[in-house]
Amino acid sequence: MHAKKASPEKSEFIAIREAAEWLGVPFSSLRQYVSRGLLPSYKLGRHRLFRKCELIEAMRQATRASLDEILR
Repeated sequence: MHAKKASPEKSEFIAIREAAEWLGVPFSSLRQYVSRGLLPSYKLGRHRLFRKCELIEAMRQATRASLDEILR
């Protein structure tokens, strides 16, 4: 049997500055989002890491919430 490999997107970690650039937000804003619990992240020593797939899902959730508020 072959072991199922995780897709690169699911296992790909990026650093906080790369995540800010990838999302198109200022570094300081991304840190605030993390401290407010709006974005999932992982702490490895002094480094904070993000999974791209989790950032995408968090953005989808935020977009849904915003659309729900607009459509009320």
